[in-house]
Amino acid sequence: MRPVGIALVVGVLGVVAVAAGCRSASPPDTATSEPWDVNRAQVIEWRADQPSFAQEYALEASGLATARGVLFVPSEKYGRLLLVDPSAGARVRTVPLAVPRHAELEGVAVTADGLLFCDEAHAAVYEVSGAVDLLFSGGRAKEALAVTHIALDGVDVRGGKIGFEGIEISPDGRTVYLLLERSGNDTTGCVSRIWGLHRTDALLRSTDGPIEVALEDCAWRLTGLAWWGGRLIALKTQFPGERYEIVTVDLSSGVTEVVIDLTDLLRSLARQGWSNNVEGIAVGDDGSLWLVADNAVTGVIDDPLPPPGEARTLLLRLPAAAVR
Repeated sequence: MRPVGIALVVGVLGVVAVAAGCRSASPPDTATSEPWDVNRAQVIEWRADQPSFAQEYALEASGLATARGVLFVPSEKYGRLLLVDPSAGARVRTVPLAVPRHAELEGVAVTADGLLFCDEAHAAVYEVSGAVDLLFSGGRAKEALAVTHIALDGVDVRGGKIGFEGIEISPDGRTVYLLLERSGNDTTGCVSRIWGLHRTDALLRSTDGPIEVALEDCAWRLTGLAWWGGRLIALKTQFPGERYEIVTVDLSSGVTEVVIDLTDLLRSLARQGWSNNVEGIAVGDDGSLWLVADNAVTGVIDDPLPPPGEARTLLLRLPAAAVR
């Protein structure tokens, strides 16, 4: 594994270079064979409109999606959606969501007129519809955004600590992909499962069952889904913070292929006080890879706002690499 340089973009304070070796934040002279350039990795520090949703609080940010330059980050257990605009000084709007009590929002996907969320605690999918103007215009929500429960047919998953970890929509909008992070045990072996679901009104149905993605052992899992170059990608991690890989997933066979190993980069950021329990990924219109980290381990939450966290929430951008 090779050492990496890290350029930190500090919300409204400018750019500073940090690295093993103090590399410049400018693009390297040579192209890389990897699709994203870890030598120009940028940590985004945001400024939230509500102080309790700053990065030093226990947000448990696990889901990530992006569209039109806006990043969507659910605060997993606090019923808030964080809307990050990196082009505007990394300002964050916190929008309340009328999700069920004790919901754990692990994934988010952008639809034509709103958003889909997956809830690990209840093994559920919710929709916020008709909110495009609010989500993209910078408007303020006067009250919590209403959510609709979308029923699941042919998906046999119970709510709990290990459950739905990601949700994504196919580029043509016809299929919703729902990720179960891990299933099995050390005796039987473990797999991740991805369902391809088709929607009728308020129902998502699986007709063919899930594809199974083999895992080396039960310390591994898949978390977070995104589209890259017409292919579905996922983040594959090994607990506890041992390995991080972005993999492509063959939707017919479940076979994966590593496209970039982020282990060195994320371990180095953990030493700087950032959480490296990355769970959410997204690919921007410019080809950049975005990642967000869960920065706390908590049980059932009844408090309305997150407490201070031991590690800061990581929001990371990897620019697309230069083409050879």
